[in-house]
Amino acid sequence: MHERAKVEHFREKFRREFIPKGYSGPLHVLFNASILFTLSLYLFFQVRDVKAIELIVIPISLISGNLTIFLIHRYPLHRRYKFIDKETYQVHTMSHHRFYTHEHYLAEKREDLYALFFPPKVVVFFSCVFIPGLYLFLKMFLSHNLIFLTLGMSSTYFILYEVVHYTSHLPENHWVCRIGHFKKMRKHHLEHHNPQNMHQYNFNIVFPLFDDVFRTVYKKSSPDLK
Repeated sequence: MHERAKVEHFREKFRREFIPKGYSGPLHVLFNASILFTLSLYLFFQVRDVKAIELIVIPISLISGNLTIFLIHRYPLHRRYKFIDKETYQVHTMSHHRFYTHEHYLAEKREDLYALFFPPKVVVFFSCVFIPGLYLFLKMFLSHNLIFLTLGMSSTYFILYEVVHYTSHLPENHWVCRIGHFKKMRKHHLEHHNPQNMHQYNFNIVFPLFDDVFRTVYKKSSPDLK
């Protein structure tokens, strides 16, 4: 079977067997966005009388988030690890990457968003477990404002990830993809979805800092998807 036909077959099978009946792509996006935006606003509103020096947390958080996503994406999402394989490698490599290849890159139907955005349970875990846990950890070392700026930026980075990842799967001629950074990241991510590249190159989503640092940027350009 031709490779493109294999992807089509997998997509139909995935839609039929794995996407829950009654699933709504727009509601999925609305749920994730509502939780993350509300969380971010709540965290930032805890900051009081911020000093200029404290704002250094913003670039530090962006860089830390970029490194964190790079490491998660490069390793557990693309390599098998006992005990977490089902929620990492299986979901990402065996589902997302088989549903979206460099030759079949677009969400053709609303239900295709199921394989594009983080599952709601991940957003709930992030909001109800990760953020409180990070708060308790940071409380041992940082001041009130630094804690909540860090937490707020963590939530904001999650939003940035979802937004840039979504725009990276839009058609090339979409108006968003004509904006410089989104155009660049779409091409960057498209190369990652080439099955020959996905385990080695282009792991960053929001901006490719650590792909540059660790020299995992794919250099040879492949034909773009129209």
